[in-house]
Amino acid sequence: MRTVVVAVLVAASLALTGCQGPTTAAPTPVRSTDLTSSDGGFADDAVVGAVLAPGDDTLAADLERGLDRAGFSPDVRVVPSSGAAAEQARAVDALVRGGAKALLVHAVDADALAEAVQTAHDAGVVVVSVGASVPASGTGGDGVSADHRVPAAADAGTTARAAVEVVRSLQRGEQPDTGDRRGRSGAGD
Repeated sequence: MRTVVVAVLVAASLALTGCQGPTTAAPTPVRSTDLTSSDGGFADDAVVGAVLAPGDDTLAADLERGLDRAGFSPDVRVVPSSGAAAEQARAVDALVRGGAKALLVHAVDADALAEAVQTAHDAGVVVVSVGASVPASGTGGDGVSADHRVPAAADAGTTARAAVEVVRSLQRGEQPDTGDRRGRSGAGD
């Protein structure tokens, strides 16, 4: 009798879901305080990804160490110089699919990365550009570039500390004070 009840419940469940095949679940969007952008408010131990340019090895080490000390689960990737723009787009997509809640990006070719950043933003991932800003893709979605920008400092350690502080503010659901807040229309670019 118990087997029949379980079988009926499983069948009813499948009927209600339309018998869809397996799908890849999108990451849970982060809480937005203004209902227009991803502003943060994620777990203390959230995955924070970083996609960096070739030669950013010192910045990568500093970011990984700083994010780890702040309690996050860092996933820092420095792309190879061969096909760097395409590799960055793939890395952004992989981090989004892997559940990153925040993403730091030092773009090799900002225009080539715009679509991947748009996809990340659409999934609710808070995107922070490091150095130059990443423009909007202009295709679908909200047309937003990176949510925030951390200007590159003279040394990697200073840049990494500033980026970690931005992520910590975002994690608490606070608006970081970088002077480079990006709006939905890309204002301030």
